[in-house]
Amino acid sequence: MSTSHRLLALAAAAALGVPLAAGAQETSFNYLEGGIVAGFVNDVETSGVVTGGGGPLELESDAGGGAFIGGAWELGGNMHLFGEYGQFGQDLEASDGVVSAEGEYDVTRWRIGVGYAHAYSDTTAFYGRLSYDGLEFKNAQVAGFDLDIDTDDGGVGGEVGVLWAATPTIQLQGHVRYTSVGGIADGGSDPFESDVLVGLNGRWNFRPNLALVTGYEFGKITTWNLGLRYSF
Repeated sequence: MSTSHRLLALAAAAALGVPLAAGAQETSFNYLEGGIVAGFVNDVETSGVVTGGGGPLELESDAGGGAFIGGAWELGGNMHLFGEYGQFGQDLEASDGVVSAEGEYDVTRWRIGVGYAHAYSDTTAFYGRLSYDGLEFKNAQVAGFDLDIDTDDGGVGGEVGVLWAATPTIQLQGHVRYTSVGGIADGGSDPFESDVLVGLNGRWNFRPNLALVTGYEFGKITTWNLGLRYSF
C-alpha cells in the first residue's frame, strides 16, 4: 500500500470511530503535522543548473513526490514560532541527441520563523509571518550520464494570510507569501531567485485534536500536500 493510501485509510478509520462531528476548533498555532507532498519545479530545462554529461544535453523535468513535516508553538501575546521541512523528488529525462535515459533529482525546502495572529471575529483570524527560507537541489541521477545539480541557498521570507472556520470542524486558510529562494534564477551568479506564492489550505477536524490537512501552493515551485495535524 502506498504512503498516500495509508494516510487516507488512517483518516477514514479514525473518522468512523466518531459517531458525531468533533466540536468547534479554536484558532491555534500549537501543532505538529506531516504527510506526503508532490511538487513541480519550473524552468529546469533551460536554466543550466543541471551540468555535466560530457556535452550539451536536452533535459525534461516532471513532477514527483515526497514527504513534509511542520509545526508551530505559541509564545503568548498572539505570537508563535513555526518551522517547515519538505523533500520531494523530480523525474528527469536527459538526452545527448543519441541516447536518452530517465532518472531523478531531489528538492529540499525548509523555513523557520516567527508569526503574529489577530482574531478578527469568532470565526476569522489574520496572521503574518517572517522567516528564513532554504532551498536545495541535489542527487541528480540519470543512468549513463554524469550529472551535477548540487546547489543550495537561503534568504528571508514573509507571509500574510487569513484563517476562516467555515464550519465547527472545517477550517480554510489562504495566504500570499514572498521568498527570496522561490525558484531557479533566469540568470546571474545566484542559483535561485525570489518569488511570490499563493496558497490555499483546508483542514477537517475529525477528532478534537486531529485533523486531515491538504494544501495547494502555486509559484515557480508548485506543491500539493496531504497529511495529518495534531493540535495541542
